[in-house]
Amino acid sequence: MKAVILNENGGTDKLVYTEEHPLPEIKPNEVLVNIKATSVNRADLVIRGGYPGLALNFPHILGGDISGVVAKTGSEVKGFKEGERVAAWSIVSEADDDWARKGKAGQSISWQYFGMHRNGSYAEYSAVPASSLVKLPDNVSFEDAACLPVAGLTAYHAVKTVGGLQNGDKFFIWGGTSGLGIIAIQLAKAIGAEVFATAGFPHKIDFLKQLGIDHIFNHRDGSAIDDEVMALTKGLGIDVILDYVGPEAFPKNFKMVKKGGKILFCGILTGREAMVSLHQTYLRHISLLGLYLGDKHELEELIKLVSEGKVKPHIGAALELKDAARAHEMMVKGEVIGKIVLKP
Repeated sequence: MKAVILNENGGTDKLVYTEEHPLPEIKPNEVLVNIKATSVNRADLVIRGGYPGLALNFPHILGGDISGVVAKTGSEVKGFKEGERVAAWSIVSEADDDWARKGKAGQSISWQYFGMHRNGSYAEYSAVPASSLVKLPDNVSFEDAACLPVAGLTAYHAVKTVGGLQNGDKFFIWGGTSGLGIIAIQLAKAIGAEVFATAGFPHKIDFLKQLGIDHIFNHRDGSAIDDEVMALTKGLGIDVILDYVGPEAFPKNFKMVKKGGKILFCGILTGREAMVSLHQTYLRHISLLGLYLGDKHELEELIKLVSEGKVKPHIGAALELKDAARAHEMMVKGEVIGKIVLKP
C-alpha cells in the first residue's frame, strides 16, 4: 500500500514515501479502513522530530486523522460493514476503568494515539478498533472529516466541555486561523460569545474579518495585545482564553484573564515550561486547565454540527500523500490558513 514512513526521527527528509508498505493485519475487533483523506497536525511535526521519553516502533507511520471507507471487518466486529463511510476517534482506549465508566475513556491511563503510540493515517489503509470508529454522514466530505478528529475535536472539547463557554462570555484565542482556531471561533460565535483572536499575516487578518470576529489583533507587529484587551474590556478581562502557544503567551494570558476566568492549554509551540504566579492564581480565582483532544461522543457531536452546516472546517491546502514532507514545511512556515489535507 501507499504510505509515508519514518525509519528514524529527524527532519522532513526522514519522511519516506513508498507504494510497497505491507497492508495492516486486523485483529478480530478491528476494521481495515481505506483512508481517503487525512490532515497534518503540529503533533506530527513534534513526533517526527523526536519527543523526550517517546520511543517509536520503527518503521512508523504518522497521522492522527483517519477518514475513509470500511474495507474489511474483523470476526468480532458488529455495527460496521464493508463500503461504509467512517472517521476515527484519534484515541484507542479499551480499558474498563474509572475514566471509561465516567464517559471519559480518552483520559484512561492506557490510551493510545494514532500516529504516536500506533501507526497512523499517512497511509492508504489503517487498522482501527471498531470501538474508535464513528459513522460519517454522506454530506460530510472525507476532506472535511479529516480536519475533525484532532484539531476539530480539541476545539470542541476546549470550548464546549472544559471551557464551558456561555452566551455573553468573552473568548480569546491565539492564532485564530489555525485548523483548531477556525472551528473554536465558529463554536464560540454560535454560543454567543464576544470573540477576540490574533493572526500574524495580513491575509490571515482578512480571513478573520470574514468570520465576523469582534476584535482582531496582529501578534507579529509588536503591539501590546494584553493592554488593548484590558482597555476593550474596561479592565475586566477575558472569561476563557484558549492557548496552544505556551510560555511566550503565558504572562499575557495571566494579565488578560478575568477574575474567576479560565486559561486553557492545549499546545507548547514556544516551549514546555512557564513561571506561575501562585498567589495571583488563588487571589483572582483563576483556573489553569490543560486538555488534549476529547472523547468519542464529542467527535460524533462535532460531525453532526458539520453535517448540519453549523460548523465548517477550512482547508487551506490539499496535497497528495507523497507530498507529506512539503506539507510539514508549509506548516512550519505558518502561512496556510486552516488545515493541510493529504490524500493517498
